[in-house]
Amino acid sequence: MVEYDDQGRMRYNPELHFNQGKLWTSEDLEYLINWYNITGAEEMSLALGRTEMTIADKVFKLRKRGLMNKSKCTYNLRLLRRQDEQTVIVWQ
Repeated sequence: MVEYDDQGRMRYNPELHFNQGKLWTSEDLEYLINWYNITGAEEMSLALGRTEMTIADKVFKLRKRGLMNKSKCTYNLRLLRRQDEQTVIVWQ
């Protein structure tokens, strides 16, 4: 069962976050740097198998080290939402 925190972020789920706690590969970092500003934390979380908070923390560290540019877009549309204790996909 998928659970969410108060901000609507998906909590750790071993089936979805299969890379959580593992070291970052160079391919993962390259994918994160190239696609994060386009897809956002939610999709990146599912693509890389890590939680949204882990993704956000890594993005912060990469930007601080100057390895990743800050996005002009400050908001990405959430595709997964909670509705009546179920997860629904929202396409707009």
